[in-house]
Amino acid sequence: MMIPARSALTLSFDLAMTLTKFSLFLSPSVVAVMALCGQARAQPVAPAPVTGAPAPLPQVEIAATRTDEQRSSDTFRQTVGTAELVRYGDGSVLDVLRRQPGLVVNGVPGRKGGEVSMRGLGSGYVRILLNGEPAPPNFSLENLAPDVVERIEILAVPTVEMGTQAIAGTINIILKRSNGKNQRQLRAGVYHDSDRTKPQLSGTWSGQDDTLAWLVTAATRQLSGDESYLTRTEGAGAEGTILREMRQFNEDRGWNWSLAPRISKKFGAGDALALQSYLSGTTYDSAGAGRTGFLRGPETPFANENYTSDGSSLTIRNNLSWVQALGASSKLEAKAGATYARSEGSSGVDFVDRAQRLRNRQDTARDNHQRSVTASAKLRTAYSDQHAFVSGAEVQRDRDHYHRSDVIDARSRLDQAGSAFRVDSRRYALYAQDEWDVTARVALYLGLRWERVELHSANNLGRQVDFARGMASPVLQSVWRLPGTKSDQLRLGLARTWRVPSSESLIAGRSVSVVNTVTRPDTSGNPDLRPERALGLDLAYEHYLSQDGMLGVGLFARRIDDATLTRTVREGERWVARPFNSGRALARGITLETRFKLPQLVAGAPALDVRASLARTWSALDAVPGPDNRIGKQAPLSVNVGADYSFSAAPVSAGATVGYARNGTVRLSGNETSSESNKRVLEGYVLWKCTPKLHLRLSASNLLHEDDRKQSRYASEALWQTKTVTAPTYTVLRAIAELKF
Repeated sequence: MMIPARSALTLSFDLAMTLTKFSLFLSPSVVAVMALCGQARAQPVAPAPVTGAPAPLPQVEIAATRTDEQRSSDTFRQTVGTAELVRYGDGSVLDVLRRQPGLVVNGVPGRKGGEVSMRGLGSGYVRILLNGEPAPPNFSLENLAPDVVERIEILAVPTVEMGTQAIAGTINIILKRSNGKNQRQLRAGVYHDSDRTKPQLSGTWSGQDDTLAWLVTAATRQLSGDESYLTRTEGAGAEGTILREMRQFNEDRGWNWSLAPRISKKFGAGDALALQSYLSGTTYDSAGAGRTGFLRGPETPFANENYTSDGSSLTIRNNLSWVQALGASSKLEAKAGATYARSEGSSGVDFVDRAQRLRNRQDTARDNHQRSVTASAKLRTAYSDQHAFVSGAEVQRDRDHYHRSDVIDARSRLDQAGSAFRVDSRRYALYAQDEWDVTARVALYLGLRWERVELHSANNLGRQVDFARGMASPVLQSVWRLPGTKSDQLRLGLARTWRVPSSESLIAGRSVSVVNTVTRPDTSGNPDLRPERALGLDLAYEHYLSQDGMLGVGLFARRIDDATLTRTVREGERWVARPFNSGRALARGITLETRFKLPQLVAGAPALDVRASLARTWSALDAVPGPDNRIGKQAPLSVNVGADYSFSAAPVSAGATVGYARNGTVRLSGNETSSESNKRVLEGYVLWKCTPKLHLRLSASNLLHEDDRKQSRYASEALWQTKTVTAPTYTVLRAIAELKF
């Protein structure tokens, strides 16, 4: 990883500007908190009165560390706990995942978007769960606040209980639950980027008695920002050589919020009833403009535009679970749930000429309604402390309705493609798993899951699509704690996984391009699409150090059959991009991870907690000629290095992380390639514990704020064209006051 060197004068200037921005964007409430912190530190502490009674012993809480959980697990599982979730004051779970070993987020702080990849495979291969169940519609890691999350489980190898539609791995997000204490906590602050300061707020409130426990967490933040893009297009074809530049500017405004209440009731020994709800919503509106300069070649229509858009989304999920003890060794857990989601949006675009005279008007709108019900049952029988058998069944029924319109100059463009769709889907699953500590040094996990997915869709023109596929997925995981050692162990994972096409990839609808060319085609689904099937192998060596330290090395491989690629084909007089099954793909790689305290390696060194990870991946698609015929959105190399330090002279801790992802060029087909700029991210935080119940957290991310650059290229005998999109990014500054009461 190479970060360009800069002079001391330049670095001093940047630091001064950063501190100046911090002073400008701190709200009066945060400044008041800083003043209170200063007073709390300055006030003398009165001596304790001398009495004959002995001083009470302090309460000590003992909690398992992240290393302890990873070491004792029989499966490939990492856990991100509360301390890591709140350390940098992140506004979203997506930002938390950027720092986790084995994960890559292809966006950067300071701009919208970003997808998570594992094992070198993009987000479509990563299964996202919420409380162990598939995430609801409209769910976005970017809009989920860490303050409503209890922990995140990252599984590189799936378990049959959580599902095997996880070729790359599984990310399971557990919402906050009552921890047996009355909690009252409030976090209030502001964050600043792109010359705009926005508030964020979250809170937790819980209570309990002997049999009843309840908890409510909520979070909200304002979303707003100004974004600009420069798109440079050059090439040559039947119209001669072309060179044009389009400059776009967009203003976004909006809010998102989430609410996660939970209530549980105990009935005797081992029996309990719990209701977990999750509600989230987003509203936004934006306005912008685009202007094209024709530096070479003829002018094209729809080149200059003024546009506005707005939309909202709402998700409501309720899950009821019942746990009942069946004797001394068995436990039955039954669940029932329902989800409702709605998203709607509209936009208007005025296509104008150079003199701002209106030439064409386009209006689009969408309105999606999705309903889902689920039911499941799981029986766990423990034959001993070292051996347990789990079996279960699941059923899910979804019903989705999609309505859309696309009109230019009062003329619909969806008359031939359809403007309304209905999708009905069902999912059934049976599974069984055996968890067995064969000896004190050998643990074995065996699982088998059978799952079937059925889908039927129809549009307003009478076109129908039927899809039904099933698959049996065996999973093997084992741990061997090496003889003669106290801290070394080997892991093995074998899994058969699959990826079912989304309904959007299957239904025969079409999104129509305003100017239809081979480089700007329509997009459509493919009703003949088959699921991707994969065979995965994972090997890992783990060496554990004292004081929560560890060193891990992992190897992995995924062989994917019926890999899905998007091809652009000619259909009548239109170019259409559709997904197709395209043979076999192979992904493989190596991962390194370590955590340690610096004095363990260097005597007398500062007590820094150091963490580092590296992932190097390779992949190849048989259907695409080389070179660079790797799976799209795969970062061949990613590195994260961070450190934390707690000062002994003051109740202050601080830390920093530097991340690097190398992207490079990807060949999508014989004619198409794409590339993305490398990502370098530097971030840091300072936590000041003013009092045991009042903390102030300052953080800064994307301090390097490098431009984001994406390029696509098409080359054939008749045409070549290169499109480069460059967008600036911004440093994000946060100040958060945390109060417990």
